[in-house]
Amino acid sequence: EGLDGAPEWPALRAMLPDLKDLRVVDLGCGYGWFCRYAQQHGAREVLGIDVSEKMLAQATAMTSSPNIRYQRADLDTLQLDKTYDLAYSSLALHYLSHIEPLFTTLYDALKPGGMLIFSCEHPIYTAPLQQQWIVDDQQQR
Repeated sequence: EGLDGAPEWPALRAMLPDLKDLRVVDLGCGYGWFCRYAQQHGAREVLGIDVSEKMLAQATAMTSSPNIRYQRADLDTLQLDKTYDLAYSSLALHYLSHIEPLFTTLYDALKPGGMLIFSCEHPIYTAPLQQQWIVDDQQQR
């Protein structure tokens, strides 16, 4: 279902600026759903980044616009050589063990007034199971 099948999409969409003529980077782009959305809503240039070769192959197969480019990269070591108006990421940043280097990279890559819009899973879903047992045990007391 693409973006419409993502429960977080309405909230993220409400935060988006007008995309006309923006340079956009999608971190953890998966199948490129947001990349294509941004291009269809006027983005001048879109870079989709993902670590999965299979997802990028599918994104490429689903994309016909020359304004969208896909790149395989690990967000833990990402370097961006251009400046962007918008950095977007849906349900990817919580996989990073150290997010500070990525935030530094994005700070340097965003133009003045640029935006980072992202979602991540709630820690209750990403916490190791052992920690969840501790929480459950304390709640029962």
